[in-house]
Amino acid sequence: MNYLDLRLRFAPEVRHPIHQFIDASDAVDRDVLVHGNTLGDEDTFLFYVVGDRNPYAAALAAAESVIDFEITEIDDRSFYTFLKQQRPDVDEAMFAAFQRTGVIVVPPIQFLPDGVATLTVVGEAEALQSTLQSLPAAVDVTVERVGDYDWRQSLFDPGLTDRQREAVRAAVDADYYAVPREGSIEAVADTLDCSTSTAAEHLRKAEAAVMAAFCRLRDYE
Repeated sequence: MNYLDLRLRFAPEVRHPIHQFIDASDAVDRDVLVHGNTLGDEDTFLFYVVGDRNPYAAALAAAESVIDFEITEIDDRSFYTFLKQQRPDVDEAMFAAFQRTGVIVVPPIQFLPDGVATLTVVGEAEALQSTLQSLPAAVDVTVERVGDYDWRQSLFDPGLTDRQREAVRAAVDADYYAVPREGSIEAVADTLDCSTSTAAEHLRKAEAAVMAAFCRLRDYE
């Protein structure tokens, strides 16, 4: 079972009004589609948003495609948005590409400036290839990562290389991270069959990636 991490860039003429708002405003730091229901003629979505509530709500109210919405505060900088909307033509084509046997879209979907959306899809290789080929011309797609899907990895994925994962596992097994430290970098190097400087570099890069991913994860709270 394969997965693809995709980066979609919508052409300016087909961007959703809220996507245009994100491009033009500094009011939103994060806009994430957590869940969605696209059955029937209208779409129902739940978004997690970090930013200023009032400008975001004003943009929703001004969007002709948005039928109704409700905002639920989490704290002074984050909130949920539950909305219903009429489906834009580009979304109709997008959903047709992804809603096929052998393909699953794994939430969340994150919306970024410059008309970009990032998402993960899981499925059979042939069906995934058909999906990519069926995306509308107004949406440019980049495959950022390919691999065998593991749901556990999606819970917290710092994007380590295989060698960095080996280094971290060797360090944990050697009690390198014990308090007080009991293992040594030499023990890690022995397990990896490399020099101590190379082992230390693998660990530094892995630690940097883990901390950055942890901070991104905390941004959802």
